[in-house]
Amino acid sequence: MKVKILIGSDFPLNKKEVRAEAGEVLDLPDKVAKALIKNNAAEKFDSKMKRARTKDGKFIKDDPSTLKNEAWVEEE
Repeated sequence: MKVKILIGSDFPLNKKEVRAEAGEVLDLPDKVAKALIKNNAAEKFDSKMKRARTKDGKFIKDDPSTLKNEAWVEEE
């Protein structure tokens, strides 16, 4: 579930403690996302997303070692 972080938060993810800062949009497991929403640390994020592309028009792949999904960007 995509959430927008409202206040800086530490939360468990994949047996690690992760830090997210206010304003970040993250795609998190439902259980983690719902806990953050319940604690008013995040809100559900709904936006139109499109595949990220390089200047040459090629798709950008996601880096699984980061929280952010680089393969998708918000439509402007």
